[in-house]
Amino acid sequence: MKTLIDKIIISTRPLNEDDSIKDYLLEKGATVLDFPMIKIFPVTLTDEIRNIFQHVSDYQWIVFTSKNGVKYFFEFLNELEINFDVLSSIKIAVVGKKTAVEVVKYYRQPDLISAGNNSADLAYELAEVLKSTDKVLLALAELANNKLEERITNLCIVNRFNVYLTEDEDLVSADIIERIKNDEYHIIIFTSPSGFRHFSKIMIEKNITAKIRAACIGTTTEDEMLKNNCKPLLVSSRSEGESFARQLEHYLIKNNSI
Repeated sequence: MKTLIDKIIISTRPLNEDDSIKDYLLEKGATVLDFPMIKIFPVTLTDEIRNIFQHVSDYQWIVFTSKNGVKYFFEFLNELEINFDVLSSIKIAVVGKKTAVEVVKYYRQPDLISAGNNSADLAYELAEVLKSTDKVLLALAELANNKLEERITNLCIVNRFNVYLTEDEDLVSADIIERIKNDEYHIIIFTSPSGFRHFSKIMIEKNITAKIRAACIGTTTEDEMLKNNCKPLLVSSRSEGESFARQLEHYLIKNNSI
């Protein structure tokens, strides 16, 4: 059923060939306008990183908190011509079903899929199963917070490896900026603090001071928005994209006057 056929939604997510949020909203009839605020790319393959991969079998756990972390980790294994069999004795822990699916796509089912929604939740679940002699490799984004490593660093041996980076998107749509300025949209979605920071910077540069209608995923993104005097209309506690899209659909239907 086309429940969102008259809705215009602006997405600040990075352009991605696999965007479950956009796909769901389009299926429901919404007009989704891409207004990416950040771009994502792997870190440079340094000698230090090569050394991590050459000794990856020394770890008892590898932890991923995002699909991008999984993607670039396994791409590095391929680039270095390291057989995935070196991971056979290593347990894999992830946040969210989508991250788990990404691991399965490259390798196998993770050993621990967090029942929670973020890295802090996963940290508490890991704390229940880690041994003091375990070596844990965290494959994270450079901008990921430290909650996970802070929670488990006194329980075992932890090595954080930033597998990918984010940068502000250089090219932004003048048409969408004008649309925001003229209030010709229903809601803007944010899925990361860095995405909102760049958006806020652009709004200041364009002298757009009106309050925006926004929705976001997670309290970390919400905190960044509140810090900049922007209160989101909807905050999803779920990290999975389709779950967020469903919540957004229900919100827009309920608040039809928006």
